[in-house]
Amino acid sequence: MATIGILGLGLIGGFAAEKYLAVGHRVLAVRRPSTEKLAAQGGALVATPRELAAASDLLISALPGDDAIRASMYGPDGVAAGAHKDLVIIEMNTTSVAMKEEERAAIDRTPAIILDAPISGTRPILAVGRGIIMTSGDEAAAERVRPLLELVAPKTMYVGAYGTGIKLKLTINFLVAANTVAVAEAMAFGHAMGLTSQQMIDTVGPSAGGSIIFNLRAPTIAERKWQPTAGPSKLLYKDLDIIERQADSLGLSAPFLRAANKLYQQTAATGRLEDDVSVVYEFLTAEKN
Repeated sequence: MATIGILGLGLIGGFAAEKYLAVGHRVLAVRRPSTEKLAAQGGALVATPRELAAASDLLISALPGDDAIRASMYGPDGVAAGAHKDLVIIEMNTTSVAMKEEERAAIDRTPAIILDAPISGTRPILAVGRGIIMTSGDEAAAERVRPLLELVAPKTMYVGAYGTGIKLKLTINFLVAANTVAVAEAMAFGHAMGLTSQQMIDTVGPSAGGSIIFNLRAPTIAERKWQPTAGPSKLLYKDLDIIERQADSLGLSAPFLRAANKLYQQTAATGRLEDDVSVVYEFLTAEKN
């Protein structure tokens, strides 16, 4: 059995910990108020990210942002200081391409291997085995850890050179946001013409205008039931800023991206980040109402 360190026991890291503990792997995390529950679940806690890296065969980083990544990865008590030749680091965070490269540069100075391996899917999606992990970097290392990653997401695929994973994840989330806004706007259009939500669900869903996103979001919009949710707006709100900055660096106009980002900025400004991503429907119908 492997020893698996997890940085960040949030939605993704916590799910991974449960999966590994269930089949007998040793799971470690850094002691924080938010990680005390791991010990009760059968895991163990260490004092620093350095100790976590030194004790682990596989280390999954699932942290909330760049500041948390830097605080955990670098410095005398960071992951890089405890890295060893048998360690594979799975960089699972959704962050900028530049941040991924910064991490690789730091870990490449150690004996460890780092893989860029973002995950697509919320916790409920992962729970039914429909999540996707996109590993990129050293192919031999990716193949070596694939059976462990498949415990978290059975659809774990190698996608190419380091950094390919995050580029794909940003593209996916761009489309999720743009399609969600398009569904909300189309539903608002249909409602304004007198169509019922059920008419659109029954007819648009299976038509050429339907999509996975339509089938996921239209029922939520029909019920106006923004909580509880499998996909809170705060996730897209965070990622869209990263994606827009990436588009800026590439000199792209990206009009759909920027329109979507403005709507999710409204969810933040109005305190709606915990609501389902399809709550943007309310902003699209606000003037009419």
